[in-house]
Amino acid sequence: MSKYQYFTERDFRAATPGCKMKDMDPVFLHALDVARFHAGVPFIINSAYRTVEHEESRGRDGSSSHTKGVAVDLKAQNSRSRFRIIEGLIKAGFTRIGIHEGFIHADMDSNKDEQVTWVY
Repeated sequence: MSKYQYFTERDFRAATPGCKMKDMDPVFLHALDVARFHAGVPFIINSAYRTVEHEESRGRDGSSSHTKGVAVDLKAQNSRSRFRIIEGLIKAGFTRIGIHEGFIHADMDSNKDEQVTWVY
């Protein structure tokens, strides 16, 4: 049984690339669980933990918050769910949110600028 109300190992195995909950920071996961509660809509994890090697194989520099286990991309199925996801993230204390037509990026990377929102 998961110690989180809304997330299980299956949610992270289904991400691309697949990962494990133990790859994620537990404080981050708790905040994500709180955000899901406030949002009141499912959080479908498109991407969570990614290795540095995975990032570099995609032409990135490997410094993504995903490599630290403190970031997820959540599927945004429509404008209403996008709003609810963002609202839940803000209520849970997230201050780094990226908005894309198909997903919402949320991270808690303490080594990066706080209180930012960006559009892809």
